[in-house]
Amino acid sequence: MAEKEQLKKGYEGFNVPENFSFPSCGIEDVDRALFELFDKRLSFEVKVNEQTTKVPVVFASGERFALTRRQKPIRDKNNALILPLIAIKRSSIGYKTESEAGGVAISFRQNADYTIRKRLDSSDRDYQNIINKLSIKNQDNVTSRAHFLNNDVSPGSGTIPETKTSRRNGSGISFGGGKLNFALNNEIGNNIIECITIPYPIFIQLNYEITFWTQYMLQMNQLLETMLAKTDGQGREFQITSNKGFNFTAFLMGTLTSGDNFENFSGAERVIKYSFSIRVPSYILAPRHPGISTPYRVFHTAPDIVFDEYEIKKQVSNPLPLIDADAKINAFILTDVASLTEDGVLSAERSQNNLKTVVDNDGIKKYENLLDRPPRKGEKISSERILTKLEETKD
Repeated sequence: MAEKEQLKKGYEGFNVPENFSFPSCGIEDVDRALFELFDKRLSFEVKVNEQTTKVPVVFASGERFALTRRQKPIRDKNNALILPLIAIKRSSIGYKTESEAGGVAISFRQNADYTIRKRLDSSDRDYQNIINKLSIKNQDNVTSRAHFLNNDVSPGSGTIPETKTSRRNGSGISFGGGKLNFALNNEIGNNIIECITIPYPIFIQLNYEITFWTQYMLQMNQLLETMLAKTDGQGREFQITSNKGFNFTAFLMGTLTSGDNFENFSGAERVIKYSFSIRVPSYILAPRHPGISTPYRVFHTAPDIVFDEYEIKKQVSNPLPLIDADAKINAFILTDVASLTEDGVLSAERSQNNLKTVVDNDGIKKYENLLDRPPRKGEKISSERILTKLEETKD
């Protein structure tokens, strides 16, 4: 029975990374960030009996906030009014879309996962020893042409004990020297990269109801003016940050509604109340709770290994350069460090870069390089030099 196709949620698989942690973000982080906005950043203060007093802030919930919805403020254990006071209550939670007012907290996309970290994989060190892109020549644990045991085929066969080499064409078995400038630049290219992802965030919107309580209108004016004067920019919003480093924007919504007991406080203490709403676009990111699997997944990049097959109309060869008698005296100096032919010439890979074919040009026969491209406009190239790709295989 064929397996049913399902939408990916980012929790599929068991490829969990090791030694990695990332802070989650949820509803409580927004609650704390908004509480610290009023308690620490805005830091409301009023004068009571010629003394400056910090206004306490409470995150009210349940029965405690039910008192603030009525005309009765909160009292302490001695039945004394706790005034002035700022009460915060989360009133509702809803899904958030990009088209709604205030937008979304981060980019809104229909993706299954979200890449949060890329780093070199632990196996990249072994892979770098194999490809040896710095062309290190005198080190046993990296690929080198001098580590081949036999020179019966190009570039060689077998490996000298306790050394490492590879027949893969590249800088590791090149004849050139080391690339010191590349080592100092720390460039990332042919590497094995570890990509760590988490499920894409769930966008939500948190709505809060804020209530200011004072006993005097002068104190209420001070609280309102302090809040409005400390908004960020010219808008009606605040930039808030959670203790884990996540940023949100809190928007002041609607008007500030007043409420008091001026009409009937003959037998009660005077109470002044102002309330308003705040909307915070937020997101749930990588939650870790019982019943939810670990949100982290790891994937690895793999370098492409391409095997190409070409055909050519005529016989190809690797012609040896002409060497005079005097040059042959020094031909075998590099025998101990390089692979040489019986004529003392450096062995070369059989590739389109060094293979040639004989072309008859107006009765004169000469070797010409092979090409894997068609002639350019105005360029005259014999068809005998053109390589035709038969197949390309990637691994």
